[in-house]
Amino acid sequence: MRAGAWRLGLRFLRRDWRAGELRLLAAALVISVAAVSSVAWLAERVSAAGTGRAAELLAADGVARSSDPIPAAWREEAAARGLLHAVTLEFPSVVLAGERSQLVSVKAVEAPYPLRGMLRVQAGRDAPEEEVRAVPEPGTVWLEPRLMLQLDLVVGDALELGAETFTVSRMLTLEPDQGGFFGSLAPRLMLNIEDIPATGLVQPASRVRYNLMVAGDAQAVERYRGWLEAATEEPLDWARPGDQPGVEQVLSNAQRFLGLGALLTVVIAGVAILLTVRRYAASQLDRVAIMRCLGARQRQVSAILTWKLVWLGLAAGFVGLGAGFALQHLMLLLVADLLPPELPAPGLRPALSGWLVALAALLGFALPTVLRLRQVPPMRVLRRDIGGDVFRGSGLYVIPLAIIFLMMWWQAGDPRLAVVVFGAVLGTLFVLGLAGLGLVVAVRLLRRVSGAGLLWFSGIGRRPVAAVVQVVGVGLGLMALFLLGLVRGDLLDTWQGRIAEDAPNYFLINVQPTEVDALRTFLAERGEVVPTFYPMVRGRLTAINEQRVQPDDFEDPSTQRLLAREFNLSWAEDLYPDNRIRSGRWWTGAEPDPEQFSVEVGLAEQLGVGLGDTLTFSVAGESVEATVTSLREVHWDSFNVNFFVTAPSGLLDDFPATYISSFYLPPEHEDIMPALVRNFPSATVIDINSILATVRDIIEQGSRIVELMAGLTLLAGLLVLLAALQITGEERRFESALLRSLGASRARIRWLARSEFWLLGAAAGFLAAVIAVFAGRIAARELFQLYYPVNLELIALGTLIGVLVVWSAGAWGSVQAYRVSPMRLLRETRDV
Repeated sequence: MRAGAWRLGLRFLRRDWRAGELRLLAAALVISVAAVSSVAWLAERVSAAGTGRAAELLAADGVARSSDPIPAAWREEAAARGLLHAVTLEFPSVVLAGERSQLVSVKAVEAPYPLRGMLRVQAGRDAPEEEVRAVPEPGTVWLEPRLMLQLDLVVGDALELGAETFTVSRMLTLEPDQGGFFGSLAPRLMLNIEDIPATGLVQPASRVRYNLMVAGDAQAVERYRGWLEAATEEPLDWARPGDQPGVEQVLSNAQRFLGLGALLTVVIAGVAILLTVRRYAASQLDRVAIMRCLGARQRQVSAILTWKLVWLGLAAGFVGLGAGFALQHLMLLLVADLLPPELPAPGLRPALSGWLVALAALLGFALPTVLRLRQVPPMRVLRRDIGGDVFRGSGLYVIPLAIIFLMMWWQAGDPRLAVVVFGAVLGTLFVLGLAGLGLVVAVRLLRRVSGAGLLWFSGIGRRPVAAVVQVVGVGLGLMALFLLGLVRGDLLDTWQGRIAEDAPNYFLINVQPTEVDALRTFLAERGEVVPTFYPMVRGRLTAINEQRVQPDDFEDPSTQRLLAREFNLSWAEDLYPDNRIRSGRWWTGAEPDPEQFSVEVGLAEQLGVGLGDTLTFSVAGESVEATVTSLREVHWDSFNVNFFVTAPSGLLDDFPATYISSFYLPPEHEDIMPALVRNFPSATVIDINSILATVRDIIEQGSRIVELMAGLTLLAGLLVLLAALQITGEERRFESALLRSLGASRARIRWLARSEFWLLGAAAGFLAAVIAVFAGRIAARELFQLYYPVNLELIALGTLIGVLVVWSAGAWGSVQAYRVSPMRLLRETRDV
């Protein structure tokens, strides 16, 4: 019987397909699989490309850092795993050039450094920049332009480093891994690692940071990191692409945008299938009743129906995967100028996602409804008024909701994002369902109103369940349209606006208090900028709540690194422009209590501290203790000066401090930088133009891809609209035939149907627009750390769009009702 069931299922599938009864369901399934698989393929490849751009800022796919020489076994294991690898050394030293000396940050490199990204060099001060992937020849060094200015050197001059003399062969204008936003406070000197022994600078007790850089397949790199963790007794200091504060937030936002688009596609696909299969199952009532009359048992009916869905899922899944693969290629062609020349090859996981979506959608959304058909009594063959209530009950929707949540969790890879979106979906369904119920109640109260102009009220009143389902389906579809078509644009504009055109592109570090006024005057007169200078002192965290802390007290390597070094502490009277108080209060008043700290939220979570806890820092040999009174969200991607820990005036003022500033210098004024370096030799200038360009590329790339993915979700939303409006298609056809037989004109009937669509569109459009606007606001704040104001114009526009979309879709779906003769429709039996 099992073999017979799968054969019968395939035979019935062919018959239903020829009759046209499965085409809408198949279309919903194909679009669902195509949307999910294309989004998954696109997200996987573009995210990998975005991570690759971030890897350029690390010069590798991963870096193991150590204060001890890199063991030979580490390199051998990397080579055995097929990974590119290179070792670099970094340490401070002093160089001599004639009578001049300068503290420098020495970086010794070996080929094939850099593993990701390119170095930029110049053969002379007036020579053009070149992009190279090379290292200095033995006996030569590459210097930063500011170091050459400070030492008054040109290419070809000699300088002394330790016990060796080197020739300057290139000017180093950019190194990809220049250490985040600030790099080293001292200017860079790069040399070949083979020259290190000759300098005599690296001894057993020397303070040197050793870096083992690796690059290759992402999974191979991750497995290698796991091997390193198992092979070392001390916690592994491992850096990943995107670990820089600003870049990390930009990449996180890009990946969240992609994940949110995929989640919405999953939800809308499920709703489309759920609405479509309900109509299809209703059309099968008579056939199942005939099967029961011919002796089929409920178990046999269930087996045949299940196999029919399995065959449909396999066929539609195959077609959907092909369409999804073609769509993601089309999208990549449209944004080819924004993407790297070589993208990672398409993986198998998105294809598996598509197949699983097809099967999960059918078995989760369609199967519970279809299996209710086995309860159809054989008596329905003689009495058409029985058996139509098998689809009642809320149990039909429990399994689909559970499937939606599981698919969200799997698709997002982020439990918090899945829970937030699932909660939003449940809230949306509740609000729309409540609105639909209210509409039905209002219609019933108005039944006493006479006149043909209000006939559509009676139609909604006679179909209360269908009316509620239509409001929910239409509202959810419109919400997706608005969220991805209108709110999405505002969100992307807000996100892109986070990296402003005039974002700071230079930092000034190590500015002495006596130089602040002179520097401010210099920049105002020559660069037409007036930067703000912030005081900064160095302090090491020594205790939390008077309990001494050590790096080994924490398992997280990044927290261990934080505690192993000094923090930059500052003080301020007013809250920084790019900060927002998450909890607690910012100090106010003319003379606030000085013993307070405001801590960045991420740092507080790492350290496990909250409001009321005390932190103790060692500053210049003295202990400074204060209470945490506020937690701040810091927008690192603004590239303005920000601090993890800050205090009010009076707590740190008496300690020796230097000043820091960031500012935007237009390209036409960048020629003042050599004069600034000469006039203020103790100040350190950091140029971050290259980092800003990379971050802007990532944002532009992510924004364009999200817009394209939104188009797929819009198609799924339109399918939901059509499926919701066709729920009452058979009844509207019969009512149209009845009215025409009573003498109503086609124009009159169209006007009545149009009125119903206007009402549904206005109600669903208004609610969908309100929900979309507030959902966008919540998503902006909670998921993307963006500020998105409520746009009331979108609500009015959404209501109008709802009326137009529902009217257009309803009119298109009702064309057949006006073309078929009334006599033919009245002779057909109906399933109500």
